[in-house]
Amino acid sequence: MADNYSYRLPVGWVLLSLLLMSACSKGPVADPEPELPTRTILYYLGADNSLYTEADEKVKALRQGFSSGGNHLMIYKDSRNESPELLEVYTAGNGESRIRTVKTYPRQNSATGETFQKVLGDVKTRSPANSYGLILFSHASGWLPQGTLTRPESAILQMGVTPIQTYTLVMDGSDELDLREFAAAIPDHFFDFIAFEACFMAGIEVLYELKDKTDYILSSAAEIVSPGFAPIYPAALPLLYQPQPDLAGFAKAYFGFWNAQIGDYRSATITVVKTSDLLLLANWAKQYAIGQVPEDDLPEIQHFDRYQNHRLFFDFADYYGRKTSDEGRVKLESLLNTIVVYHAATPAFIPSQLGFQINSHSGITTYIPQDRFPKLNERYSELTWCKLTRHNP
Repeated sequence: MADNYSYRLPVGWVLLSLLLMSACSKGPVADPEPELPTRTILYYLGADNSLYTEADEKVKALRQGFSSGGNHLMIYKDSRNESPELLEVYTAGNGESRIRTVKTYPRQNSATGETFQKVLGDVKTRSPANSYGLILFSHASGWLPQGTLTRPESAILQMGVTPIQTYTLVMDGSDELDLREFAAAIPDHFFDFIAFEACFMAGIEVLYELKDKTDYILSSAAEIVSPGFAPIYPAALPLLYQPQPDLAGFAKAYFGFWNAQIGDYRSATITVVKTSDLLLLANWAKQYAIGQVPEDDLPEIQHFDRYQNHRLFFDFADYYGRKTSDEGRVKLESLLNTIVVYHAATPAFIPSQLGFQINSHSGITTYIPQDRFPKLNERYSELTWCKLTRHNP
């Protein structure tokens, strides 16, 4: 008001004005847009395989750990001899967390990008949110082509000239989800985080393929001992719903549980990576990792797989540190300190069952091309990480 005074209208005039405004309205006044929940987490449970016995345990543990607070938890469950379902964990009026089925799917292959994309679309429609997180549970073997974890060359040779399209990620029966197909099914910068409750997913090949899809990735360099994350979901799941999801806190809870076990069960590796600087790591490798590491030296490099006749997952810093100069190693250490938010490993991994000691654990693994695996090397060369650093054999 321009003048420096105020006045009051008579009450009758105010009421009349309100009535006239209401009468002149052209239509109903739109309700304000409802506020979206803070975060929706999708738990993609691919257990149409030997892991089917763990499916109900996972769902129960997730339910126990969920407290709404305006957030959503959706579970896509595909288990053996069951139709896939989309479940919603919700908080009832009495404060108890419960589960309801919001959609039942026809029998489908959950290890395809098409299925994942369809489920993700259903989650976005059913539970729109300001941000999204993904936890993926299934068998996995990093970037490796289907069937090559235990037979890295013979499995490929048996396929003859047929191109291998699949990189293990989710298993449905004997089918495995292609890593690049999975990445293509996710919109860029869609997830706040992706957490892999699956084996061998801390490879630089996996991390780099997904770097534009999520801000953070939680994964394991080695296998994940059953029952995986289930023991910590009741207490640690709320950490993933914090405004800035506490992936490091969740990883610490996981490591703390397994590090407190005894014997072979004291076996765990866990890593949280920030994806935004992975390009800098690729540029470092192209510039500094120009040395050669003799194949005879491979037995000296820290590995994270339990196979007698071959090694496929090696510690990133142990290997790349051997390919560079003192200056390069200093820069590498600095980069990894920025990229790897948290990492931890037990002293050994299942030592009585073809296991190994863990003397080096940078949090990231890498494949090392080997002369005896020419076909596997060809498939490796198709991955984005290898394309960017291909002059580094």
